[in-house]
Amino acid sequence: MAAGDPATRAARWRRISLIVAAVVVALFGFVTWYKLHYSMEPAHTFEVQGSPAGPRVLIATQGSPFKDAVVAGLVEHLKARAARAQVIDVATLANVHEADWDVIVILHTWEMHKPPPAVAAFIDRVADRRRLVVLTTSGGGDFRMPGVDAISAASKMVDVPARVLEVSRRIDAVLDARPGGPAP
Repeated sequence: MAAGDPATRAARWRRISLIVAAVVVALFGFVTWYKLHYSMEPAHTFEVQGSPAGPRVLIATQGSPFKDAVVAGLVEHLKARAARAQVIDVATLANVHEADWDVIVILHTWEMHKPPPAVAAFIDRVADRRRLVVLTTSGGGDFRMPGVDAISAASKMVDVPARVLEVSRRIDAVLDARPGGPAP
């Protein structure tokens, strides 16, 4: 058979097609594994009643053991300040009105080399970023959105107390800088 023979060309195209199909299946498999392994669960939504005159704090998060533990620590801190707090999933940030809150805390994971689209869109439209407290988690703990003063960390359970303290201090700084002085 010669190189220009139709049977040889057909065999070559079959091999190329099989290789391309194998690469596509492998990529699909990797993306599926990555999503299953690293994707966040939806966060549990709840409210914490504080003093009617207390500060209003929104916590937008994703569901993971690390973030759930950080949220639990933040809620305890906010109860001590008599703050009214609401916890939502980051996917619902499009429905949030910035002016309704004294502080907006966002806890999100860096996925596929970028923040979740809902987080990026919300941060882009926020008029006063000084009200934001952002905790970004990633495998190495060193990713963050450009132009956002965020805390960056890896999701290590041993680091939960330190992250709760760091986020709580930033919340307190925002609340204490509000017109009218420090919150209760």
